[in-house]
Amino acid sequence: MKAFVPLFAATLIATAGNAQAADSCPATLRFADTGIEGTEELQRAFHDFVTEVENRLGVDVEFFPVGNRTTAINALRFEQVDIVLAGPSEYVLMAARVEGVQPISAIVRPDYYSVFIAPTGSGIESLEDLRGKHVAMKDHGSTTGHIMPSYMLDQAGLDIDRDLQITLLDGARMQALASGEVDAVGTGVRDFAPFVEQHGEENYRIIARGQDMPGDPIVAGPHLSSECVSFIQEAFMEDPDGLLQAILAPGERDKYIGAEMTRVDDSEYDIVRDSYALLGLND
Repeated sequence: MKAFVPLFAATLIATAGNAQAADSCPATLRFADTGIEGTEELQRAFHDFVTEVENRLGVDVEFFPVGNRTTAINALRFEQVDIVLAGPSEYVLMAARVEGVQPISAIVRPDYYSVFIAPTGSGIESLEDLRGKHVAMKDHGSTTGHIMPSYMLDQAGLDIDRDLQITLLDGARMQALASGEVDAVGTGVRDFAPFVEQHGEENYRIIARGQDMPGDPIVAGPHLSSECVSFIQEAFMEDPDGLLQAILAPGERDKYIGAEMTRVDDSEYDIVRDSYALLGLND
């Protein structure tokens, strides 16, 4: 016969368990996003998220701006930051350069893959047709604007150093395509719709599509105990939609509209690792 535990007693036991788990974490957790430079922007974008995290974990959360992947990696290495929201590329570098980083969860975005766009009627129908052509991409290290387009070209049998000209044009890449300065663009698929809306759907087409990218992982530093990380992970995954809504609330991270939060499968990032090896970015 099962022992009966009164509801009040069960609540006390659960509360005590949560308190004990929370005690494994620092009283204050420092949070960063690799895509945000300033404290003011970080606070504006993630204020609601941090409030939600504080309520779930019973700890304080401070903003720690990093601005770029190098700063984030060093901040993790020297225990200056505890939790970092990163992109797939940043995660691969963090895992390679900071031993023992611990993924908590990942935000899987919809429509997160690379495409190549070329003018209709240009004779460019496939990646093979880019041989001898001039291709624009985004900025150095961008997951869907540089890393994956380069990988796609390599997988299509093209030598990215010899068989075509690649120029990293960042924000000017789409205008370069529109003006005819380049023959095609390798970029994230979300660039396509606004571009053809402005320049005509009949004038440009997608000639190649990459595979879906893994999610943006939320990563804990190796200095946090495994008990603390497990506690955070379970608190996040208990109501992942609530956390996502808190991220979306300020209207600063629309790229996560329609996203879902999942547990991290590290093997899903192997394609990014392969791409990094191709470009020599692991060193």
